[in-house]
Amino acid sequence: MRVFLIDFENVHSEGMVGVDHLTEQDEVVIFYSNNADSITFDALHKLMLCKSKLSYYKIKRGGKNALDFQLSCYLGFRINKDPDAEFYIISKDNGYDFIMDFWECGYTATMPCIKRFNSIRTLLQWVEAQRKQKLQAAKALEKLAVTDVGGAVPSVPIIPASEDSSGGTQRTAHPTDDPPLAFAPTDEQAEISASLMAGAKNSHELYLNMVKRFKQKLGRELYSYYKGEYLNNLRNKKTEV
Repeated sequence: MRVFLIDFENVHSEGMVGVDHLTEQDEVVIFYSNNADSITFDALHKLMLCKSKLSYYKIKRGGKNALDFQLSCYLGFRINKDPDAEFYIISKDNGYDFIMDFWECGYTATMPCIKRFNSIRTLLQWVEAQRKQKLQAAKALEKLAVTDVGGAVPSVPIIPASEDSSGGTQRTAHPTDDPPLAFAPTDEQAEISASLMAGAKNSHELYLNMVKRFKQKLGRELYSYYKGEYLNNLRNKKTEV
């Protein structure tokens, strides 16, 4: 189950692009206010075509960041209600990244999947990029498993990861505008990363250790590559306890 929390005050109708491609298993929750209570006919048409469950919440008491706080509060409520769901915040406001950092640090037993995107379309592009990346990784493993008569392992091309679309540095490896290109670590990087993951108490510590060990750019790429595996292992440990 995927739950989309729309900060309509921030993204307006542009953030709704792609909503007509969601499924019946998805849920869309739109937060709006007096400052943003109108929608384009094009976006309205796409909402009418949407197969997902739709909910609307109008922020009745306004103020600076009022919608952000109430959306965040609702997110916590839904995490408690649907801990296995995937939550996607649709907003350009990177302040929501602090919420994701909190849940990813392992301070609580619940470790939900939370990500932020500028629009639903950007999210769908990222999902497709992840699908292709996993397919490429599977094919690469198949090639590595096949050796010739002399025992040589065929070489597998590695596509370098892209820089942040904004041209700057990201505080954490949260996806924003453009889907990432496929990235594969070397054997040495994989061995060191495994050691760092084994010793890290939470994802924040893992991120800092990787950046310290591999420098800023490569550390971010490796953290992004291994973060999902690390969090899954952490969840399994908490379940066993």
